Amino acid sequence: MVRQNLLVIVVFLFGMSGCSYLGSTFKQAGFSALQKQSPTQRVYKHMLEADNFFVFGKIENGKGLNEEAMAVVAVSDLYQRSEVVDISHFSRNNSFYGLNLPAGNYQLLVVSDLNHDGYYDETEVVGGRSVALELATIPTKVLGDFSIDLDTPFTLSSAFVFHQEVRKSEALAESLFFPKGSIRSLDDEIFSKRMATLGMYEPAAFLEEAPMMFYALEEDLGYKVPVVFIHGIDGSARDFADIVAQLDRSRYRPWFFFYPSGNDLSQLSAMFYDIFLSGKTMTLGNMPMVIVAHSMGGLVARDALNRLSGKERETKVARLITIASPLGGHPAAAMAAQGPVVIPSWGDVDPNSKFMHRLRRQKLPADLEYHLIYAFGNEKTVKLGENSDGVVPLSSQLCSEAQNESTTQFGFNDTHTGILSNHEALRRILAIIETVKAPFPDDHMQELVKGGYKVALGDEYSPLGKYCIENVGHWLDALAAGRIAPIDPMHTHFVRACRGEESPDTPVEKSWIRFVKEYPQRDSL
Repeated sequence: MVRQNLLVIVVFLFGMSGCSYLGSTFKQAGFSALQKQSPTQRVYKHMLEADNFFVFGKIENGKGLNEEAMAVVAVSDLYQRSEVVDISHFSRNNSFYGLNLPAGNYQLLVVSDLNHDGYYDETEVVGGRSVALELATIPTKVLGDFSIDLDTPFTLSSAFVFHQEVRKSEALAESLFFPKGSIRSLDDEIFSKRMATLGMYEPAAFLEEAPMMFYALEEDLGYKVPVVFIHGIDGSARDFADIVAQLDRSRYRPWFFFYPSGNDLSQLSAMFYDIFLSGKTMTLGNMPMVIVAHSMGGLVARDALNRLSGKERETKVARLITIASPLGGHPAAAMAAQGPVVIPSWGDVDPNSKFMHRLRRQKLPADLEYHLIYAFGNEKTVKLGENSDGVVPLSSQLCSEAQNESTTQFGFNDTHTGILSNHEALRRILAIIETVKAPFPDDHMQELVKGGYKVALGDEYSPLGKYCIENVGHWLDALAAGRIAPIDPMHTHFVRACRGEESPDTPVEKSWIRFVKEYPQRDSL
């Protein structure tokens, strides 16, 4: 009877499927039995009790590789010789890889299908790096900026034998700046309900399909203010479709932290910091950022902000907007922790958890505005407990600690998820976002928002040159013609190169000078 009551509480609290919960219970029991009988690192990482690490970085200095088929393979000898624990497929040199690995010692091997036979083997290892993953040395369980330089000599164990079929390349958008597959539409299968639920109950399986956690809707355009959306438990980027549809896309670029919501929140917040705030992965300079977080995503965002250390390269977060977030935790989470399957993030939402006690261990940056949005519309026929939005108690959304550090608070008579489509709430959220401006003079922004010239350019143009002509061509025209003044040394050199006063020494300068000669009449383009 107790177990039945717990399941009812869990389903009510998080809006979860009882079938998914029971399925996860049986699957975890199967993993446990298999690990006892024949232990492997690959099985262990799928157990919710495992201490798994996120490892990511770039592949550098690759030459002569088969860019149609490359991967990073994580190999362990803990339980069996040369066990492949995880594989991260990537598409080009200087691209990011991402791995999800339990504690232990690994060889990270970069492989390329050099003979084009559709398989990777030990003769096709082109570089690598060893790594030891231990809580004592990596307490955040996030090892970022762990790049693999293929120019650095790497000795492969003579006993290593490897034969793995190459994963067929998906028809995914390439990017000059992001890993392949990072640019998606919100109706993409990766943001489906199946993936959201997989991330809650089977984080390791989720990360095998979506290892990077960063997604965008378009190629990066550096003059737009990034707005980062963080979903809640059992959610995805798709939850923000209504907000994104009304966002001024000429001035703001939506990014998404799409993460396995069953993982422990401290690790997720550390990953968010490394990707978006550290300045090592996303380098924004003096461009400000806006964070919009729903439900449990608000806890991820708040804890990530604790990790700011004041370094010059760190991202400057101008606005934080939390929506229907359990800012004081959720009392039912403690009861859920007594169930047969304990999802790590549930335990963190317990008001008495270590995570909640440390959530405000550091004050928010002095120049950050925090806007707290709460919901109080409960449409359930049977209402249990105190006032809520049908999921999160109002007392948690409006806990005194959160109110004290917020700039403003706005409440709406809508449900926990309904608030994401509420017209008045969206109007308020968009108004807050639009107070954040890119750090460019108005005359520059007027040219930048005009875009570029959509012309099919040949291979004699560099990829970066094509990108600039197609996306900011009108701004380049205005800069070269003197209609707007240079605002940094690179702009000045560009202008002088266009006038013949300096030799063009960048791909953009060379491509633009060629483009102007080939298309002297650009008004009709």
